[in-house]
Amino acid sequence: MVTMSDSTSTVYSVSSDSDLSTDEDTEENGVSREYKSVNISVKEGALEKEEVDVIVNSTSDKLKLRHGRGSRALLEAAGNGLQTECDQKYPTGITKGDVAVTGPGNLRCKSACHGCLKKYGSNDAEKIHMEFISKCLKELDNQKLSSIAFPGLTTGFHKFPKNVASKNACRAISQYIDANPNTSLKEVRFVIHPEDKETFKAFCDAVQTWDLSPITEIERKVHCRFLINQITVLIKVDKIEEEEIDMIVNSVNKTLDLGKGSLSKAIATAAGSEVAEECRRDHPSGVSEGNVVVTSAGNLKCKKICHACVPSYNQNDKGVSKTDIQNIVIKCLEKADENQCNCVAFPAFGTLYKNYPAQITAGGMLKGVDQFSKSHTQSSVKRVIIVIYGDQHAEISKAFVDESATYRGACSGPERGTQEFCRQQYHRELHPPEYWTEFTSDKSVKLWKTECDKGYHKLVDVDSSTHKAVDKLVQSTWQSQKVGHGRDAQGLSELKYTSIKVLKVQRLENIDVYENYSHFRARLFHKAGDIGVFEQLASISQSTGDIATTKSLKEDSVLTSELYHEINEHFLFHGTKPDTYKKILSQGLDFRMAGEKGMFGQGVYLAESSTKADQYTDDKLARSKAEKRMFLVRSCLGKIHLAKTANKLQRPPCFQTGCESDSCEHPERQRCDSVVGDGSWIFREFVTYNHHQNYPEYLITYKRV
Repeated sequence: MVTMSDSTSTVYSVSSDSDLSTDEDTEENGVSREYKSVNISVKEGALEKEEVDVIVNSTSDKLKLRHGRGSRALLEAAGNGLQTECDQKYPTGITKGDVAVTGPGNLRCKSACHGCLKKYGSNDAEKIHMEFISKCLKELDNQKLSSIAFPGLTTGFHKFPKNVASKNACRAISQYIDANPNTSLKEVRFVIHPEDKETFKAFCDAVQTWDLSPITEIERKVHCRFLINQITVLIKVDKIEEEEIDMIVNSVNKTLDLGKGSLSKAIATAAGSEVAEECRRDHPSGVSEGNVVVTSAGNLKCKKICHACVPSYNQNDKGVSKTDIQNIVIKCLEKADENQCNCVAFPAFGTLYKNYPAQITAGGMLKGVDQFSKSHTQSSVKRVIIVIYGDQHAEISKAFVDESATYRGACSGPERGTQEFCRQQYHRELHPPEYWTEFTSDKSVKLWKTECDKGYHKLVDVDSSTHKAVDKLVQSTWQSQKVGHGRDAQGLSELKYTSIKVLKVQRLENIDVYENYSHFRARLFHKAGDIGVFEQLASISQSTGDIATTKSLKEDSVLTSELYHEINEHFLFHGTKPDTYKKILSQGLDFRMAGEKGMFGQGVYLAESSTKADQYTDDKLARSKAEKRMFLVRSCLGKIHLAKTANKLQRPPCFQTGCESDSCEHPERQRCDSVVGDGSWIFREFVTYNHHQNYPEYLITYKRV
């Protein structure tokens, strides 16, 4: 066969269905093989310079081609007309995993396929990656073209392990060729940027070995995050040697030989030889059981390594072994505190070679964190990450999740619903919610904002359980008998509909808006800690009862796992017009942009009924049954002022006896935080007056039927 080349690189080529040459220059120049008459090659080069029928581009779901180094380079080579075509053909962007097809602009190809994929560890991330490749190949077939060039796709921002990304790409291509014997496809190129040597090697290895068996590597994911006193604890499945934190804890034997044990080997390999040399030089006698030593971190992305020697498991007295684990965790945390470390990553002590039962390890480690946090209230340690890996990860993870239930229920700390609990929450480090998949909870909000280079917000398709929960909430609060009723329902009766059908639910992960919202929430925790937990709406005199959304959600933990009734945090609906919702996605709900015609002045108006929100999703003079959008909003109502009559307010009124003015001189802590209009109206009104008081978490697309 012919060896392919162009001005940017050379591909070393071997013609064989099953065997490849192992020439020593292969890795430097790339590899190529044939699979059922299709040539598949790997090369270093610039994707935008390829001369091929189809070029594949990885970009944002909004198809903003300047997001990402590779996409930006492609746009600069193609010209601005490529962005214009994307904007015209796909004005709302695309769903992750779908393909947007455009012309080539000034590129040396006939067509371009653009897509956005999911981060590794997100739901179905690997499946969507492979399906996207298949969709690109299908588009090539539809156009009766024959050659296509892919970048690494998921090896950068999406954080796929490079061996997983490369192997799955090969599997997707082989599966497509197998399923489409009459395909017009003749050539596939993986074009890897010359600076990305690791990705290039991974793709060379994948094409060369051509192992099409399913990936067996353990899926990395976050199980849970919770608070033990002042320390945030995260349980996750991942590789500890890849953590970017202050201190990594290593499990070692008494001789401090880093070449013994799979965990210690992995850490030593990643750290480099200088750490092992430091151990031999500074600790020639090793370390005794139950004790720890601290060294530098070498090439690891941390400041220090704490090497801990876990005592042998005592089969005759499990209590002793649990205490041993507890004590060694405390010693590690004390060393972290001495070194002014903020975050420490632990392995699951003793669960491999020491034969500790997972439940004993989990209970002992969490108890150690608990005891340390109580005795070191001013410690620099604020976060503990327990990193689980290996064949037994599922069993060990379950043990930690089970043992953490006590702490997640706040039983080890202040009781829920108390002032002390609110004070504790005020001091909690700010992380994204556990269930977010783009801006994950393993990093703080500040760290995400520091590292983020692709914009602060993402619109994410939710999983099936969340979609079901949101749909259920929409339907359970829908009041068909009230359709067309109310001053803002003009024109709805003429449409003759009685219900709505939810078409899509997406979660907004806007790290900037969420940070502002969380700071406002923290202020309410501080306020409740001072003056007492806020009264629930149903308990306020003359209230007509519970908030409908909260009442419907009482049995649904999918949406309520991180809601705080102590500060009256609830989910409420907000209808939005087609020309407004994109502003809300990027900026949040800003009462300053609202009109002044509201019954209670200028504010953000929310609804407990989806029927009420539906009234505001199109113009009164242009009602239709076309697709509409409303938000399911996380709202901090705080201390509620109940209003029985309309009143144009500038802000929530004072709650001091005999005052109730919105313009008095009393301090802010003596003022209500929201207004609920609960009079003789068809619907109750929920009004907030601070533009950081609400977080528009779910975007609901629906139709009137």
